[in-house]
Parts: sequence; C-alpha cells; structure tokens
Amino acid sequence: MDVFEEYKVRKSSEFQRLVGVNKGAFIVLKDKFLKELDVYKSELWTRKLGNRSSMSPENQILIYLLYIRNYETYLTLGKRFGISESYAYKRCKFTEMILLRCLNCPDIGSLKTNLETNLVAIDVCEQEIERPLKNQEDYYSGKKSDIR
Repeated sequence: MDVFEEYKVRKSSEFQRLVGVNKGAFIVLKDKFLKELDVYKSELWTRKLGNRSSMSPENQILIYLLYIRNYETYLTLGKRFGISESYAYKRCKFTEMILLRCLNCPDIGSLKTNLETNLVAIDVCEQEIERPLKNQEDYYSGKKSDIR
C-alpha cells in the first residue's frame, strides 16, 4: 500500500494543503534525502545489514511531513500507512535525523526555519486550547498538593 501514490495524483494546491509543501519542493527534498541516506549508510558497514525498510523513501518523508503538519498520533499515522505505532515513531525519528543531516541543521527548530529558507516551507499551524469557563472545578481544584 503506497500512500504517496494517493497523494501524488491530487492537485498541486490540494497536495500543498494536505502535506505542507508543494510537489516540486517534495521532489527536491526527496532527492536530498536519498543522497544523505546513501552517505549515512556508507559511513558504517553495519548500517547496510539487516532488513530493508518496508516503507519507500517517499512514504518516509510523507509520514514525517504529515506528523509535523497535523501533529497526529503515531497510532493514526500507523493506521494510515499500514504499519504499527512503534514503527511509525521509528520512521519519523529516522527521517527527522536524515533531514537534519542533509539540510545541515543542529536541531528541529532550525530544521523548520531551514526548510522555509530553502523554499521548502512547511505550513504548520498551532491551535489554541481554551480553558473551560464553566465547571472548571471538575477538572482542576486550584490547590497545590503538599505531597512530594
């Protein structure tokens, strides 16, 4: 099941609204990802051993972009891509590490700004959570517990 194929057939504007980057930027990001992945595997011979990932590089980048775009849980991402929750977490973290390396970023905060300066803007929005106005006592008493 290739989820990227489902996203690829969508219109360019809809693809950007869903993923956070346009199709051209996604292809550039994929090329950089593949080059850095080859460099990463060639650094240690043990990285070439073991089973290959069941996800294509496009799906690995897509699952990471969907995660930082929508902040979905790894369980919902896993269900969407047909993988387990723990494997979705592993692929997101691995993809993040490779993207940090290929864009020369020290941390995730600079990755987001670097993606924007390299014309790979990711549209990530925050949603404010309002505190309850009525019946707040049901959720929080306001008292600090003295138990340490």
